[in-house]
Amino acid sequence: MSIPPAPMAAALAAQGIRWVAITWVNHAGAPLVKVVPLAGFEAAVAVGLGFSPVSDAFGTDGGIAAGHRLARPDGDLRLRADPAALAPLEPASGWAWAPGERFERSGVPYAGDQRHLCRRQMEQLRRAGVELRAGFELEWLVATPATDGTPAPAIPGGPYGADRLVEGLDYATALLEALEAAGLPWLQFHPEYGASQFELSLAPGSALEAADRLVQAKLLIQRLTRRFGWRCSFSPKPSLGRVGNGGHLHLSVRQGGTALLEGGDGEAGLSDAGAGVLAALLEELPALLALACPLAVSYRRLAPGSWSAPFQVWGVENREAALRLVPAAADGAPAHLELKVADLAANPYLLLGAVQAVVADGLARARPLPPPVSGDPSLLPTGTAAPLPASLAAAAAAFAASDLLRQALGEALHGSLCDSQAAEVRRAAGCSEAELVAAAAWWPVVGGID
Repeated sequence: MSIPPAPMAAALAAQGIRWVAITWVNHAGAPLVKVVPLAGFEAAVAVGLGFSPVSDAFGTDGGIAAGHRLARPDGDLRLRADPAALAPLEPASGWAWAPGERFERSGVPYAGDQRHLCRRQMEQLRRAGVELRAGFELEWLVATPATDGTPAPAIPGGPYGADRLVEGLDYATALLEALEAAGLPWLQFHPEYGASQFELSLAPGSALEAADRLVQAKLLIQRLTRRFGWRCSFSPKPSLGRVGNGGHLHLSVRQGGTALLEGGDGEAGLSDAGAGVLAALLEELPALLALACPLAVSYRRLAPGSWSAPFQVWGVENREAALRLVPAAADGAPAHLELKVADLAANPYLLLGAVQAVVADGLARARPLPPPVSGDPSLLPTGTAAPLPASLAAAAAAFAASDLLRQALGEALHGSLCDSQAAEVRRAAGCSEAELVAAAAWWPVVGGID
């Protein structure tokens, strides 16, 4: 149920909140923002704030992509805050946050808005009696700039090590306190494999909640890390010699109250309907990859043997399968799927909007599900495991050719995304490997740091 803005604003004012940052995420995966005083929040909900559609023509370097269909000065939109998602951001400093959706000046939802796509697909599933719940894992590097400007690990310690937790305990404490102060639910936090790398698993929710939580969590992590004098990098590949950062998407599906990924007679308890969902996602993976991994450098992370799952296969608890089925556990945890190829440059609203559309199609149109893959797919005989697109150009071609995604997103959104993908491919075409990695090393800081 939506929370009326006036009571929520009053409750936040009592907590010392004075300002609200209203964000949306553009095609390049960058969150953009407008700030209003708390007293102006109701107007931001009802009327909105001006925002040009040209913002979706911004590239990963912040420049406006030449030839992009949205690279025009007219057609101003209204960014309306969603009061139901209003939440503290850094309450000790007086800040709250809310996601926004863009509307035409007439009041009609803007056809190119990413969060509206996610909401629309969620509502369509619900009308069909289908509930999808999702949650993201975030991986990031805590770093300081080395003399050459590349990220240098800031917190020592080994892979998954308690030594790293202890060395960075003040940082971990402050981060978890910040999550609690913001009311952001999480499941697990730990040092990851890479040097000075950490991972946070967010609690599952609806598709909109999952995407909102990811945006909010990234803002909190970025802010908290800067308070310590360090920087965080969510880049898929912060440097050539180090492991990359993923942004894995976990999801479960129920229809008519029945879980579809467990309780059946199929592999690892899959029901027939659950197998149909998995088969549809598997079929559309090459096209989905352009949304899950939208930077040219994303494909430097997707290397065989690196647990980044660059093969169009599924497996039961197989961390080298692009789709990993985690069966129902003895502790009662529900079965779910993990989309392992996603990274944190992805716009979560676009990714979840597209995934929901594929799930709906999988329930409506049966497909055969190939057998699961065990072990490392790269070690199987040639032709056993098809590789996923190895470049953004190849993934973008699959996205452009997907009738399913074109219909679900609509011509305006699908076409403008094709323009953005083409612009990123052109930007990267003349870059060396080192230049490509360096350009996005400090993501989410657009354009890098000096």
